[in-house]
Amino acid sequence: MNRTVFFDHLTVTDPRLFADGMTAAPRAGLSVKLDVWAKWYAADYPVSYLAAALGQIYRETGGRMEPVLEAFAPDRKTSAERLQKAFDAGRLSWVKSAYWLPDETGRNPVGGGDIQLTHRRNYVGAEEKLKARFGVDIGLAEDYDLILDPVVSAHVAFSGMIEGWFRPCKLEDFCGTDGLDYAAARDIVNGDAGLIGDEIARNCNIFEAALIAAGAEDDFGPPESDVDWPVLRKRSGWRRIVSWFQSFADKFW
Repeated sequence: MNRTVFFDHLTVTDPRLFADGMTAAPRAGLSVKLDVWAKWYAADYPVSYLAAALGQIYRETGGRMEPVLEAFAPDRKTSAERLQKAFDAGRLSWVKSAYWLPDETGRNPVGGGDIQLTHRRNYVGAEEKLKARFGVDIGLAEDYDLILDPVVSAHVAFSGMIEGWFRPCKLEDFCGTDGLDYAAARDIVNGDAGLIGDEIARNCNIFEAALIAAGAEDDFGPPESDVDWPVLRKRSGWRRIVSWFQSFADKFW
Protein backbone atom coordinates (compact mmCIF):
# COMPACT_ATOMS: atom_id res chain seq x y z
CA MET A 1 0.00 0.00 0.00
CA ASN A 2 1.31 3.43 -0.97
CA ARG A 3 0.32 5.71 1.87
CA THR A 4 1.37 8.84 0.01
CA VAL A 5 -1.25 8.01 -2.61
CA PHE A 6 -3.77 7.34 0.15
CA PHE A 7 -3.32 10.75 1.75
CA ASP A 8 -3.11 12.53 -1.61
CA HIS A 9 -6.43 10.99 -2.60
CA LEU A 10 -8.06 12.38 0.56
CA THR A 11 -6.57 15.87 0.20
CA VAL A 12 -6.18 16.37 -3.56
CA THR A 13 -8.08 13.83 -5.67
CA ASP A 14 -11.26 13.91 -3.57
CA PRO A 15 -10.89 16.46 -0.76
CA ARG A 16 -14.53 16.51 0.33
CA LEU A 17 -13.69 15.24 3.82
CA PHE A 18 -10.63 17.46 4.20
CA ALA A 19 -11.52 20.50 2.12
CA ASP A 20 -9.09 22.71 4.05
CA GLY A 21 -6.29 20.17 3.91
CA MET A 22 -5.23 17.66 6.54
CA THR A 23 -3.34 18.88 9.57
CA ALA A 24 -0.79 16.82 11.48
CA ALA A 25 -3.31 15.53 14.07
CA PRO A 26 -5.76 13.73 11.73
CA ARG A 27 -2.86 12.50 9.62
CA ALA A 28 -1.25 10.98 12.71
CA GLY A 29 -4.57 9.55 13.83
CA LEU A 30 -5.15 7.92 10.46
CA SER A 31 -1.60 6.58 10.38
CA VAL A 32 -2.08 4.81 13.71
CA LYS A 33 -5.31 3.26 12.45
CA LEU A 34 -3.62 2.05 9.27
CA ASP A 35 -0.81 0.54 11.34
CA VAL A 36 -3.20 -1.20 13.75
CA TRP A 37 -5.17 -2.57 10.80
CA ALA A 38 -1.97 -3.72 9.06
CA LYS A 39 -0.71 -5.57 12.13
CA TRP A 40 -3.88 -7.22 13.40
CA TYR A 41 -6.68 -7.15 10.81
CA ALA A 42 -5.55 -6.81 7.19
CA ALA A 43 -4.85 -10.52 6.72
CA ASP A 44 -8.37 -11.53 7.74
CA TYR A 45 -10.73 -8.78 6.63
CA PRO A 46 -11.40 -6.82 3.40
CA VAL A 47 -10.54 -3.15 3.00
CA SER A 48 -14.26 -2.40 2.89
CA TYR A 49 -14.36 -3.24 6.62
CA LEU A 50 -11.60 -0.70 7.26
CA ALA A 51 -13.38 1.88 5.09
CA ALA A 52 -16.59 1.26 7.05
CA ALA A 53 -14.78 1.92 10.31
CA LEU A 54 -12.97 5.02 9.05
CA GLY A 55 -16.20 6.48 7.70
CA GLN A 56 -17.90 6.04 11.07
CA ILE A 57 -14.87 7.38 12.95
CA TYR A 58 -14.88 10.50 10.80
CA ARG A 59 -18.42 11.22 11.99
CA GLU A 60 -17.79 10.22 15.62
CA THR A 61 -14.68 12.42 15.94
CA GLY A 62 -15.93 15.40 13.96
CA GLY A 63 -13.31 14.77 11.28
CA ARG A 64 -10.43 14.76 13.77
CA MET A 65 -9.65 11.07 13.15
CA GLU A 66 -8.23 10.67 16.64
CA PRO A 67 -9.86 9.62 19.93
CA VAL A 68 -11.92 12.38 21.53
CA LEU A 69 -14.17 12.92 24.52
CA GLU A 70 -17.84 13.68 23.98
CA ALA A 71 -18.60 17.34 23.20
CA PHE A 72 -14.90 17.60 22.28
CA ALA A 73 -14.13 18.48 25.88
CA PRO A 74 -10.62 18.52 27.40
CA ASP A 75 -11.65 16.26 30.29
CA ARG A 76 -14.59 14.18 31.51
CA LYS A 77 -15.87 16.69 34.03
CA THR A 78 -16.09 19.40 31.38
CA SER A 79 -17.72 16.96 28.98
CA ALA A 80 -20.35 16.12 31.58
CA GLU A 81 -21.00 19.80 32.26
CA ARG A 82 -21.48 20.53 28.56
CA LEU A 83 -23.83 17.58 28.16
CA GLN A 84 -25.86 18.61 31.20
CA LYS A 85 -26.18 22.14 29.85
CA ALA A 86 -27.36 20.85 26.48
CA PHE A 87 -29.78 18.45 28.18
CA ASP A 88 -31.25 21.21 30.36
CA ALA A 89 -31.72 23.35 27.24
CA GLY A 90 -33.66 20.57 25.53
CA ARG A 91 -31.02 19.89 22.89
CA LEU A 92 -30.68 16.19 23.77
CA SER A 93 -34.30 15.15 23.40
CA TRP A 94 -33.36 11.56 22.49
CA VAL A 95 -31.48 11.02 25.77
CA LYS A 96 -33.61 9.28 28.41
CA SER A 97 -31.23 9.50 31.36
CA ALA A 98 -28.19 11.58 32.26
CA TYR A 99 -25.55 8.90 31.65
CA TRP A 100 -22.77 11.49 32.05
CA LEU A 101 -23.30 11.85 35.80
CA PRO A 102 -20.72 10.18 38.08
CA ASP A 103 -21.30 6.43 38.27
CA GLU A 104 -20.67 4.07 41.16
CA THR A 105 -16.91 4.58 40.75
CA GLY A 106 -17.20 8.36 40.93
CA ARG A 107 -16.16 8.72 37.29
CA ASN A 108 -18.09 10.37 34.48
CA PRO A 109 -18.78 7.67 31.84
CA VAL A 110 -19.17 10.20 29.01
CA GLY A 111 -18.48 9.19 25.44
CA GLY A 112 -14.86 8.66 24.51
CA GLY A 113 -12.72 7.18 21.76
CA ASP A 114 -12.77 6.84 17.98
CA ILE A 115 -16.21 5.28 18.36
CA GLN A 116 -17.82 6.89 21.38
CA LEU A 117 -18.20 4.53 24.35
CA THR A 118 -20.74 5.69 26.93
CA HIS A 119 -21.93 4.17 30.24
CA ARG A 120 -19.74 2.12 32.56
CA ARG A 121 -21.14 -1.14 31.21
CA ASN A 122 -19.65 -0.39 27.79
CA TYR A 123 -16.21 0.45 29.17
CA VAL A 124 -16.28 -2.75 31.21
CA GLY A 125 -17.58 -4.69 28.21
CA ALA A 126 -14.81 -3.38 25.96
CA GLU A 127 -12.23 -4.35 28.58
CA GLU A 128 -13.61 -7.89 28.76
CA LYS A 129 -13.88 -8.29 24.99
CA LEU A 130 -10.34 -7.02 24.35
CA LYS A 131 -9.07 -9.59 26.85
CA ALA A 132 -11.09 -12.36 25.21
CA ARG A 133 -9.96 -11.43 21.69
CA PHE A 134 -6.32 -10.50 22.30
CA GLY A 135 -5.46 -11.81 25.76
CA VAL A 136 -4.57 -8.36 27.10
CA ASP A 137 -5.49 -6.56 30.32
CA ILE A 138 -5.92 -2.90 29.39
CA GLY A 139 -7.66 -1.49 32.45
CA LEU A 140 -10.56 0.39 30.85
CA ALA A 141 -12.86 -0.57 33.68
CA GLU A 142 -10.47 1.13 36.12
CA ASP A 143 -9.48 4.12 33.98
CA TYR A 144 -11.98 5.17 31.32
CA ASP A 145 -9.50 7.61 29.78
CA LEU A 146 -7.48 4.69 28.40
CA ILE A 147 -10.02 4.75 25.56
CA LEU A 148 -8.15 7.88 24.42
CA ASP A 149 -5.02 5.83 23.77
CA PRO A 150 -4.91 5.70 19.93
CA VAL A 151 -4.03 2.01 19.74
CA VAL A 152 -6.64 0.92 22.28
CA SER A 153 -9.26 3.12 20.66
CA ALA A 154 -8.54 1.79 17.17
CA HIS A 155 -8.94 -1.79 18.40
CA VAL A 156 -12.23 -0.96 20.10
CA ALA A 157 -13.50 0.62 16.87
CA PHE A 158 -12.33 -2.18 14.56
CA SER A 159 -13.12 -5.18 16.74
CA GLY A 160 -16.31 -3.57 17.98
CA MET A 161 -17.68 -3.18 14.47
CA ILE A 162 -16.46 -6.60 13.36
CA GLU A 163 -17.88 -8.46 16.37
CA GLY A 164 -20.85 -6.24 17.20
CA TRP A 165 -19.88 -4.79 20.58
CA PHE A 166 -21.96 -1.61 20.38
CA ARG A 167 -25.36 -2.79 19.18
CA PRO A 168 -26.81 -6.21 18.22
CA CYS A 169 -25.34 -6.14 14.70
CA LYS A 170 -21.93 -6.34 13.07
CA LEU A 171 -20.26 -5.65 9.74
CA GLU A 172 -20.96 -9.00 8.14
CA ASP A 173 -24.69 -8.45 8.68
CA PHE A 174 -24.56 -5.68 6.07
CA CYS A 175 -22.60 -7.55 3.41
CA GLY A 176 -24.50 -8.62 0.29
CA THR A 177 -23.93 -9.44 -3.34
CA ASP A 178 -23.41 -5.73 -4.05
CA GLY A 179 -20.84 -5.32 -1.32
CA LEU A 180 -21.06 -3.71 2.09
CA ASP A 181 -24.05 -1.42 2.65
CA TYR A 182 -22.25 1.46 4.32
CA ALA A 183 -25.39 3.51 4.95
CA ALA A 184 -27.26 0.73 6.72
CA ALA A 185 -24.12 -0.24 8.65
CA ARG A 186 -24.44 3.00 10.60
CA ASP A 187 -26.73 0.93 12.85
CA ILE A 188 -23.65 -0.87 14.17
CA VAL A 189 -22.70 2.30 16.04
CA ASN A 190 -25.99 4.12 16.48
CA GLY A 191 -29.60 3.66 15.46
CA ASP A 192 -29.72 6.77 13.28
CA ALA A 193 -28.98 5.25 9.88
CA GLY A 194 -32.24 6.67 8.57
CA LEU A 195 -31.04 10.17 9.39
CA ILE A 196 -27.34 10.15 8.50
CA GLY A 197 -26.84 6.90 6.60
CA ASP A 198 -26.14 8.75 3.35
CA GLU A 199 -23.51 10.88 5.05
CA ILE A 200 -21.82 7.79 6.49
CA ALA A 201 -21.90 6.08 3.07
CA ARG A 202 -20.24 9.11 1.51
CA ASN A 203 -17.48 9.03 4.12
CA CYS A 204 -16.91 5.30 3.70
CA ASN A 205 -16.86 5.43 -0.09
CA ILE A 206 -14.25 8.18 -0.04
CA PHE A 207 -12.02 6.20 2.30
CA GLU A 208 -12.54 3.03 0.28
CA ALA A 209 -11.55 4.80 -2.95
CA ALA A 210 -8.42 6.15 -1.25
CA LEU A 211 -7.48 2.67 0.00
CA ILE A 212 -8.03 1.09 -3.42
CA ALA A 213 -6.07 3.84 -5.18
CA ALA A 214 -3.20 3.21 -2.77
CA GLY A 215 -3.16 -0.52 -3.55
CA ALA A 216 -4.48 -1.67 -0.19
CA GLU A 217 -6.55 -4.43 -1.78
CA ASP A 218 -3.48 -6.04 -3.35
CA ASP A 219 -0.99 -5.71 -0.51
CA PHE A 220 -1.80 -3.72 2.60
CA GLY A 221 1.77 -3.96 3.78
CA PRO A 222 3.25 -3.95 7.30
CA PRO A 223 2.75 -1.28 9.94
CA GLU A 224 5.08 1.68 9.62
CA SER A 225 5.33 2.40 13.36
CA ASP A 226 5.18 0.60 16.68
CA VAL A 227 1.53 0.02 17.57
CA ASP A 228 1.94 -2.55 20.30
CA TRP A 229 -0.36 -2.40 23.29
CA PRO A 230 0.66 0.32 25.75
CA VAL A 231 2.86 -1.19 28.43
CA LEU A 232 1.83 0.73 31.54
CA ARG A 233 -1.64 -0.45 32.39
CA LYS A 234 -1.64 -1.63 36.00
CA ARG A 235 -1.25 1.09 38.60
CA SER A 236 0.39 0.58 41.96
CA GLY A 237 -1.75 0.07 45.03
CA TRP A 238 -0.83 3.54 46.28
CA ARG A 239 -1.91 5.17 42.99
CA ARG A 240 -5.21 3.28 43.11
CA ILE A 241 -5.83 4.59 46.65
CA VAL A 242 -5.03 8.16 45.56
CA SER A 243 -7.31 7.76 42.54
CA TRP A 244 -10.14 6.48 44.78
CA PHE A 245 -9.85 9.48 47.11
CA GLN A 246 -9.79 11.84 44.13
CA SER A 247 -12.94 10.31 42.66
CA PHE A 248 -14.57 10.41 46.13
CA ALA A 249 -13.71 14.10 46.49
CA ASP A 250 -14.98 14.91 43.00
CA LYS A 251 -18.26 13.20 43.80
CA PHE A 252 -19.04 14.79 47.15
CA TRP A 253 -17.24 18.16 47.14
